[in-house]
Amino acid sequence: MKAINHTESTFAIYLGVSLLITFIVMLLISSNYAISSSELKAKILFEYESHDFGKVEQGIQLEYSFKFINEGAVPLFIKKVQPSCGCTGAVTDGENEYSEGESGTIKITFNTQGREGHQEKQVHVFSNDIENPDKVLTFSCEVVNGQ
Repeated sequence: MKAINHTESTFAIYLGVSLLITFIVMLLISSNYAISSSELKAKILFEYESHDFGKVEQGIQLEYSFKFINEGAVPLFIKKVQPSCGCTGAVTDGENEYSEGESGTIKITFNTQGREGHQEKQVHVFSNDIENPDKVLTFSCEVVNGQ
C-alpha cells in the first residue's frame, strides 16, 4: 500500500510540473505572437501636419501638398480625405494604397475669394493606421484685401 501512495504522489508531481511547463510555454508563444502581430500594421507619418501660408491677397487660390510615408509593415490604405468646409479641396496623389516605405501626398486647395482675416482650416485623412485612423492636417493664412 505504501508503494502505491508513493507512485501516485510522484505522478501528481510530474503532472503538476508538466502542466506548469505547458502553461509557461503557451504564455511565451502567445506573448511573442502579440509582439509580432502588433508590428504588422500600417503607419502613416506626415513630414508636416500643419502649414501656414502667411499673408495672402484675397481672391487667389492657394495650394499645398502634405507629404507622408507609410512606415508600417503592411500596406497603408487612404480610405477618405475630407476637408472641413466647402472652400477647401483635398485629394490624394491619385493612389489610395501605399506599400511599406512608399510615400505620397495629400494636395489641398483653398479659395480665398470672399474671405478676410485669419483663416484656419482642417483636412481629415482616414486610413487603416490603427493608431491614427483619423489624422488631422491643418493650414492657415491671413487674407488681406489687395485694394
